[in-house]
Amino acid sequence: MTELRQFYRAPSTKKIELVHHGESLSGILENISFNGALLHLRRTTALPGGTGCLLRIHLDADPDLRPPLQIWSEVVHVNDKLLGVKFVDHDVDGSGCIALLMELMREEPDQDQDDVDRIRGYLADYCNTP
Repeated sequence: MTELRQFYRAPSTKKIELVHHGESLSGILENISFNGALLHLRRTTALPGGTGCLLRIHLDADPDLRPPLQIWSEVVHVNDKLLGVKFVDHDVDGSGCIALLMELMREEPDQDQDDVDRIRGYLADYCNTP
């Protein structure tokens, strides 16, 4: 099967909240890329594709030390408790996605050097740097 993804997906176990019309769904960030994320929610949701929501990624256990990263998102697919979102209406540099991706990459203790080099290549291409 051909890989259609444009960007690397960094695995994660960060806590998340997905907020839609005042309702907050909690769960775990399964993975993140420059374009979107895969979330594992604690309970099944009926949010249809195209639904706009705010994704909050808790970068630190203590929100006073570092507040959650907030990214406006749109649901692209739902399968039981798994939910895929794409990022919308954000400036990638301003949102902190690149910094988060680098942080998540460093958290992987068994990260293969080839994977690290590949991720650096994606980042360089994405940021148009040599």
